[in-house]
Amino acid sequence: MGTTIIRHLEKNSPELDTVSNPDNPDSAFTASLNGSHVRLDVAVRLAPVSIAKPWGREIWYTGIEARGESQVLTESGQLGLSQYLELAPHQLCRNLPLTLLKILEPSPQPVMGDLYFELHEEKQEVYVVTHIDRAAWPEGKGRIRLGMNQTARRAHGDDLTFRTAYLNAVKAYEKVRRKIDEQAAPPAPELAAREATLRQAMEAFTELRTVAIGDVVVVPAGLPHALQHGVRVIEFQTPTYERNIISFAQKVLTQDHWDSEQAIARMRLEPPAETEIRPVTTGIDQVTGLKGLGMWRVCLAPGATMQLPDHPSYAICMVTAGALKLGPLMLEAEQAAFVPGWLLHERRRQASTTVTNPTDVKATVLIAAADL
Repeated sequence: MGTTIIRHLEKNSPELDTVSNPDNPDSAFTASLNGSHVRLDVAVRLAPVSIAKPWGREIWYTGIEARGESQVLTESGQLGLSQYLELAPHQLCRNLPLTLLKILEPSPQPVMGDLYFELHEEKQEVYVVTHIDRAAWPEGKGRIRLGMNQTARRAHGDDLTFRTAYLNAVKAYEKVRRKIDEQAAPPAPELAAREATLRQAMEAFTELRTVAIGDVVVVPAGLPHALQHGVRVIEFQTPTYERNIISFAQKVLTQDHWDSEQAIARMRLEPPAETEIRPVTTGIDQVTGLKGLGMWRVCLAPGATMQLPDHPSYAICMVTAGALKLGPLMLEAEQAAFVPGWLLHERRRQASTTVTNPTDVKATVLIAAADL
């Protein structure tokens, strides 16, 4: 899918006047932008933008696209994320594109709230389940369509036969799906029944995995996947804007074709490995198995503190439960902040990179960066 990315400001943009020297510990590190001084020596809150989707909505915290751009809340006011990063790209993020952080919020309605069944050739993703809609899943456990059904794979004898049979099932469904999408009125009962039958036949080739609140799901490149209705997740992903749509039970609005043939030819057939979470130290776990993306899950008891790691090029922090202070910045559940990379490396400014739980209940924060 083609995606229009908003171009960052050029370094010689007339909007940017000066950047102070960050090497002097006795002075604030600031940039002058249109007459206002923007501090670059503190963590900043990320203001999300909501993007409507056919299946629900996405809430972007680090998105920079023509469809919408996340904002940064500074002491001097609100800035677009791209404008903020261009103030001092080396000091803020070592000139790296930011890890993408978003919330996926599907509709609880079956089929309508199911996402595209798609795969990425380069992009790596990790989902953290934060809510299961009880109207959709009364037992409190939702689903994600993840990879291919191994029983069906074995039944076809060899992988080429399996891929061919699956592609034929997808094409048969797409033909009916497009006929429905071209109509202004709801489909006739016979056509609706035909659509449901073909969809079930197509989906029999795939695998559904059960998920519960707190589960972490790693989606490696090449693995077909589709979050299902009523399952809300926080998603971190590598900043690669590409995807291949295999199928969708609604009209695709962002492109006029599916990518079924090339995606099915290249998709991973082996089942995904179980997500491995490795302890770093007490209360800190690292999600492994990701390339170009690191993520820690940190649980802090009441009154506990931790220091952010000092090696990443930047850090993105998202609170998932309770409330925390990042330096002087208070963050509650589903609030996120960006921490400039140079702050992490400058140990004289540890107060700005200390995470504290000032409440009387346990709090959890996700920390991510390209090189964490």
